[in-house]
Amino acid sequence: MAWLREAGPYIEQFRDKTFVVLLSDVARSELTTGRLVEDLVLLNSLGVRLILVQSTRHAIDAHRSACGVDSTYHQGRRITDPDLLTDIQGLVNEAAHRMRAAFVRARHRNQSQAQLVSGHFVHAKPLGIFDGVDHQLTGTIRRVDTAALKQQLDLGHMAWIDHLAYAPSGQLYNLASEEIAAAVAIAVHADKLVLLGEQDCLLNQQSARISELTLSEIADVEADQPADIKLRLAAAERAVRGGVPRCHLLGARTDGAILTELLTTEGSGTLLTHEPTAIIRPAQTDDLASLLHLLAPLESSGALVQRSREKLEAEIAHFQVVEQDGRLLGSAALYPLDERAAELACLAVEPEQGGETLGTRLLHAVETRARAEGIETLFVLTTQAQDWFIERGFSEASVDALPENRQALYNFQRNSAVLKKNM
Repeated sequence: MAWLREAGPYIEQFRDKTFVVLLSDVARSELTTGRLVEDLVLLNSLGVRLILVQSTRHAIDAHRSACGVDSTYHQGRRITDPDLLTDIQGLVNEAAHRMRAAFVRARHRNQSQAQLVSGHFVHAKPLGIFDGVDHQLTGTIRRVDTAALKQQLDLGHMAWIDHLAYAPSGQLYNLASEEIAAAVAIAVHADKLVLLGEQDCLLNQQSARISELTLSEIADVEADQPADIKLRLAAAERAVRGGVPRCHLLGARTDGAILTELLTTEGSGTLLTHEPTAIIRPAQTDDLASLLHLLAPLESSGALVQRSREKLEAEIAHFQVVEQDGRLLGSAALYPLDERAAELACLAVEPEQGGETLGTRLLHAVETRARAEGIETLFVLTTQAQDWFIERGFSEASVDALPENRQALYNFQRNSAVLKKNM
């Protein structure tokens, strides 16, 4: 029930938005394909305009291995000879039949009126010769027929694109599916590019999930990622630089990954954006209801002093908040005590939203504001987060260190620890 309530605002935001989804063939079971298609049909029923790009990379690798033949690569691109192209055509047709069968079942169960439409949406050209190596029938994109794609989307249909495309000469070429997905997303001005693959997300050096990444951070983490992630990350980077606001890297084997990623704040994969999606801004009166909801659990636990709606409204100018996709994820307040000292209060973050990161960002925002206002000493009174603040540069102090006006309001029953930090 909580998941459904959280999904509500996203459902409204996504209506009439265009998403391009790269479908990996890493998991080809009927059950896995069926569940993914059910999720895609559901998104389409909610008003999302979907363009699906099919990869058969794993099927090609498995087929070549079974035949005892190694693929030839140059600079990461598979060289496609005529025999391999014939094999790929068969594998692409097999994937198309599997997708259409799953779509028909999902369409019937969901009483959807949408069609899965394929066509000559991508025009190819030969990749050519690089470093003296002829890539033969490996191609690249000449152009994307955006008018034809948008025509199908306007009819409420889902467009399906494989990685084989014709050149104007009539010659068929094998293209990289990641390249197609990124190029199509850029060409149609997609709102999102979703890239499914082997691994669920990017991992940091501690093997923990990287839930969000900006363009400037790619160089710091790219080298440690497996080949599958690197391919998708390169496509995502190309798309973001080309104007696609958000790209998501998800695991193809994880049931419900696409719904969890798109319809919840926490998500399930890695989101790549140009800038962080969670913004810190001054609080407004319209934030009161969300602030009360955010602070209530911490007030109930005794971590924060209880504040009425009236008090919060009167003091709203002191608050800064973290907002993502229209949802309030955190808050912090700066209360001047005198001309040189201020108190940090109400530092709170939604527990499932990575409190360490957002909490630190909020603290830095408050410190920046304090310095701009000429504050020399920042105090914080806490009952449960003493170590967290000390790790971030605060030191222990006594009640007597507080300005006299704040000493007079100190609650000895709460017995809060007093910490301070020189600005």
